[in-house]
This record gives sequence, structure tokens and C-alpha cells, in this order.
Amino acid sequence: MQASNHSFAVGRADQVAYYAGRHAPAAWPHQVGAVPTIAHCFRRRAVLDTPDTPAHCRILVGAAGSGKTQLAANEARTAWQAGQLDLLVWVTAGSRAAILTAYAQAIAEITGRDPADPEQGAREFLAWLRPGGAGETVRRLIVLDGLFDPDDLRGLWPPDQPVGRTLVTTWRRDLAREGLGRQVVTVPSFSSAEAFDYLTAVLAASGRFEPPEQLEALARELGHLPLALAQAAAYLGSTGLSCADYLRLLGDDGQRLADLVPDPGGLPDEQSLPLPYAWDLALERADAQVPVGTARMLLELVAPLASDGIPAAVLTAAVRYLDRQRTDRPAEDAEHAGPEERADGALALLHRWSLLDYDPADQDRSVRVHPMVQRAVREGVPASRAAELAAVAADLLLVASRKSADEANATTFFLTPPRDRAPHPRSRALDFPPDVLRSNVEALTRNDRALMLGSGEPGLRYGWSTGRELHALVLRVGDTLADDGRPQAALDYFEALLPTTAERLGARHESVTKLRGRIARLRAESGDPTAAITGYRRMIDDQLALLAPEYELYPSQRVRLVEEVTELRHRLAHWLERAGDLPGVARVYRDLLADDRYIASVNGRTGPPGFALLRDAAEWQERAGDAAAAVVVYRQLVNERLYTTGPADSGAFDIRFRFGHWLGESGDARGAVTVLTDLLNDQLRGEQREIAQGTRNTWSNAYAVVTDPDRSAIFRTRAALARWRGRSGDPRGAVALLSDLLDEQLRVLRPDHPDLATTRQALAYWQEQSRGTGWRRRR
Repeated sequence: MQASNHSFAVGRADQVAYYAGRHAPAAWPHQVGAVPTIAHCFRRRAVLDTPDTPAHCRILVGAAGSGKTQLAANEARTAWQAGQLDLLVWVTAGSRAAILTAYAQAIAEITGRDPADPEQGAREFLAWLRPGGAGETVRRLIVLDGLFDPDDLRGLWPPDQPVGRTLVTTWRRDLAREGLGRQVVTVPSFSSAEAFDYLTAVLAASGRFEPPEQLEALARELGHLPLALAQAAAYLGSTGLSCADYLRLLGDDGQRLADLVPDPGGLPDEQSLPLPYAWDLALERADAQVPVGTARMLLELVAPLASDGIPAAVLTAAVRYLDRQRTDRPAEDAEHAGPEERADGALALLHRWSLLDYDPADQDRSVRVHPMVQRAVREGVPASRAAELAAVAADLLLVASRKSADEANATTFFLTPPRDRAPHPRSRALDFPPDVLRSNVEALTRNDRALMLGSGEPGLRYGWSTGRELHALVLRVGDTLADDGRPQAALDYFEALLPTTAERLGARHESVTKLRGRIARLRAESGDPTAAITGYRRMIDDQLALLAPEYELYPSQRVRLVEEVTELRHRLAHWLERAGDLPGVARVYRDLLADDRYIASVNGRTGPPGFALLRDAAEWQERAGDAAAAVVVYRQLVNERLYTTGPADSGAFDIRFRFGHWLGESGDARGAVTVLTDLLNDQLRGEQREIAQGTRNTWSNAYAVVTDPDRSAIFRTRAALARWRGRSGDPRGAVALLSDLLDEQLRVLRPDHPDLATTRQALAYWQEQSRGTGWRRRR
């Protein structure tokens, strides 16, 4: 566009550069471009200090709002005021066109000759700076502020000169490469001390003095980010709010960050964007480099998690989830890149734009995101998707925290009977440390309160209950602490959860029962089995109370309740045994049989309870010395065994022997004689059948017979039959049985075998009883 006085303007609609006509060359020192004004209460930071001579080109890289521009401006201003510069060029380097325009303006002002166009002007300026050029000995500092794309500087890097320095600020980490005389300086957020000092100074400047602990809390809540601190301080100054009130607003789920910073017209220090929008442009550019929405959605999924470290396994699971949402991924992607590779690529991209920090070597805390970035991303998610994304993040964390694919529910270890339980999970390595899991879960529950107690909204899916309950992830935290050998930490965690959960869900809710079960187990393992016993009994009573008629439940719901009670009874029995209360264990197994009968009646099952349950129940009645109860259970056990295998089954012989024994112990000696007589006949027939088939060893030497389990069992049955025949009032029958037994034992056993002494002793006793006049028939 031609203008008067030989001047012209070039550019495009959003950016126009005006070049005046001929003018006098610049006098030294000379400044091109406007250096940003110093921030209110600017705090000098040591980040640019170096013990060595600084490189001629330094690149300041960091996230938006970390203070890069102010550091560069302070560097430029300090050097200018100290008389160290002949030429200072400040370039707002948001695009290649802006850089070309600034270079053209610089050469125009230096030489007084207007270039034909910005490209020509940039070439002339760089030539002027190079060795042999007119500016070779000019002390200069060129600041390229806010470089957005490394390609924008292609061919435009200022030359490396002893008297010249270049300072670049950028978000792009791929630009920040050492070498070629360039020094990379990472600009972090303030330290806690720097943030406290800054807030104290900026508020004091407006006559505000807040308690130190409130200032520290505010700095911590804002992640020590300079941009966030500046805008929060400006908001406090304009509204008159106290730090405490502002902190309450920040913690209020109903308050958005955009409402807690000044409007664009009231932003401090010539800032152009309110805090929530500081990262939008970087995220938009990053998202354009991958399949549509992938980078943004990945950042959305990590936004509710812990800012100080998210495990790599969670991000791999997140990529799998995103794959399921996409329909446009080419087939070859699935062949050549797995979820781990795609997760690595997407995270490296977000890292490149300083939207997060990604360290693939640290598998436990591979991703770190600034809390203000996370909050801005969370608040940018439409309300219709927010609950779903939070639920997905929770489920991704749950899946990634499992130690094995078959460990689908952490409650299996706590509520499975010891007999049927898999090896203790402590023997397996955790995917990542419990503290990492805990910090992520705490972030989830803090950022989305519905996560701890599901609300049942339609958007909540992938493992969420349709009712309100603790998410399995919340329980998983304590489980992994216990698995990691830290039972006290797990106990403290579960006990802290219990009151709130019981208050919100009710004392008899399933989630409350799960918490109490874990607390009881951990207390017992710490040396207090009495607490476990009390706890399990209370849980059982609470669950059984839900079966009362006033609770209108479906049959399937009632069965589920009883099954839960059954699991609790197994745990109760375990700790009663540890406490030495054998009668208590026996009573629990009688209750377990009753539970089984109830479930059978509701489900329409016929037949006796399962063999394993009957066997265990019978053994515990024996150990408790309750003969009558043992008889009841052994009768069921014999009936089931005879029903399924027949009377001659060798596996049923021991059960029938025990049944006969406990019949006698319960006072029914005649019944014992009947059972044992039938048993002996079946054993003898079985022995004869084996001899006839040639499958039985008929040797008469001591070793063969002594080690024959079937012959030993026959001896045992004959001895018991003799005893109970005598007890039933037939001492002479007992003598006859014992005499025959002793003859056979003398034939096949060693002379010093202990069974011979036992049989002789019993024979002598019943011989004495058969001769005595005071014998009374026992019934």
C-alpha cells in the first residue's frame, strides 16, 4: 500500500507494519520495539543467574504464566540501564510475519533506509549483524518474546557474535535444545518462598495485610504460578475480599476460575488473557497435530487426577479408552503402534507445548500437570460430559492399579474363606506404589465430590453402581496400603472413611459393611482379634436385620444379602479359631448351614448342602466336643455321600466311621453299633473284592500290612464296634470281637506295635465287665 512521503505499509488485516520514508540513521544507543513495563512488585529471580559466562543465545522455556516475559524484560531493562547495550531489539514473536516486520523495522531505523518489503528488510538486518557487516561490533540484545512455532525462526536466528546476545521466550520445548551456542533455561513457577514474598508485597502496596498462613495457603492453592498470583491479588484489591474468603470461593464447586480473576479490562501488568484462557492457544495448536480432539481429551482425562504424578499405566488405559471412542483411526495404526506407543506420542506432544511434564522413565509419576492447567481444563468441559469424564478417569485409575487381570475386586481377599483363598496379594508386585494411587484418588474425590459416593446419574458408567455407594477405587487405596505391608496406614485410612460413609449411606449399607470388614481384619492382624470378632458379629447382625419383613426385597436381593452374611461368617470363624473359641466356631458353622438352607429354599434347590461345607461343619462340631451337633451334620454328610457314590465307596468309609463314633458319644450306643456293623461289612466285602480282582496285596509280612490303609481302617472299625457293643450292654460280644481282632493283629503286626497293647487293654477291660455282677446295660 503506497503512502505519502515515499512511505508504505505492509502486512495483512490482523497485523499491519508501517515504514516511514527516509529518515536519519539511529544514534547509539538505540532501542527498537517496546519492552513490557515492569510488573507490579516484580520479584527478581535467580533463574537466569549462572556461575559461568552465559551463552550468547539463551532460550527461556516454560508454561504460560510462569513469568518468562517479565524475566526477559528485566534482563533487557537492566542491561540497557547499565549502559551495556548499543542496540536493544524487542520482538513480539507470535508469528513469522511479526518477526520479519520487527527485523525490517530495526534495519530501517538503524540505517535510515526503508526496505522494499519485510522479507528484504529481515535479510538486510541479519546481514548487518553478521561478521563483516556494519553491526559486527555493535553491542546488542535481541529478545524474541513468545516464539510460538520453531519454523517461524527458520533462517531468522540472529548470528552468534561475541558482542551480541539473543534471548528467546517460548512454550515450545522442542525449540529448547542445547548446542549451537544456545543455553536452555527452564522457567518454573515461583518457589513457595517467592510466592509468599510476592503476595505479601503486592497486597501491602495497596494497604492490605493478611495472615501469613492465609497467604501461604493461597499461594499453594494457585500452584505458585506467577500469572495466577498476580490476577488473584488484583481481584482481592478490586473486591476487598480477604484471603480466607477468596480461598473459600476457590474451593467452592459452584465457582469458576473465570469469575475469580479480574475482567480483561482490569488485568494487571498489561496482561492480555484471564487465567483460565492462558493455555487455550497451546492446546488448540497441540490438538491440531493429532487426530481431532485426542490431545484435548487426554488432557481432560488427566485433569481430575493428581497434579504431582500420574502413573504411565493410567495413561495407557486412557489411550485405549480414546481408541474406543474413535472411528477414524486407520487400520495400520493398530498394527504398528500399541496403546503404550500412542500414549507416549500424545503425552510427548503435550509436553512439547508445556501443557504438562512427561517423564517416561518415571513409570510411577510419569505425568505432572500444573493444578491451574487442570482446573482450567476441567472447567472447559461441558457439564453434560463432566460427570462421564470424571467417572472414566476413576475407572481408568482402578484398572491400572490392579496387580493382575483376574483381581477384579479387591474385596475377594478380605471376604474369601482361608480354605478357598488365592495366595496373599502381598506376594505380587504392585503396578505402582500405594501413595501414588492414594494421591490420585484424593485428587479425584477433591475435584469431583460425586466420585466418592456415586450419585446414580445416567452419565456415570463403566463400573459405577446405579445406586449410591463407594467407588471400588476408594476401597482400593486402603487395600494396596495393606498389601504393601503398611496395615496401620490402611487402618487409619478406612477408619477415617467410615463415619462420613455411614452418615451418608446408612449404617447397614453394603459399602459400610465393606469398610467395617476391612477395619476388623486389620485390627485383628495388628494383634486384636477380639475387635475383629466384635466387628464381624455386628456386621452380620446389621445384614440380617435387612431381611426383616418390613424391607421389601426381591428374592435375588435376599439371596445376595445372605451370601454376604455367609462371607462374613467365614471371616468370623477364622478369628474365633485364632482366639481359641472352638465352640464359637462350631456355632458359626451351624449358622452357615442355615444360610445354605435359606438360599436353597429361595433358589428352589433340592438336596443337602455342599459336601465341603458339611465336612467343615462336622469337623468343627467334633473339635468343639458337641456330640449331638456332630451327629446331625454327619448324618447329612453320610446321606449325601451315599446318595452320590454308594455305600461301598472307600471315600465314604471315614465319614461313616465318624458318624458311628459320634452317635455313640451322643448316648446312642445301639445306633453306633448298627452304623459300624454295616460299615465293617462293606469294608470286608470291598477287601474281598480287591483280592478276587488281584488288586490287593495279600502278603502277611509286617511291613505290607502295617502300611495298608484299608486294613488299618478295618482294624479301627472293629475296635470301635467292640467298644460300642460293650457300651450297649453286650460286654461278651465286645470280648468276642476284640479276641478276633487281637488274633489277626498278632498274625500281621510286629510284636511291639502299639495297636496290640491297645487291643489287649480293651479286651481285659471288657472281660472284667463280662464277669462282673455290677454291670448294667447302658442304653
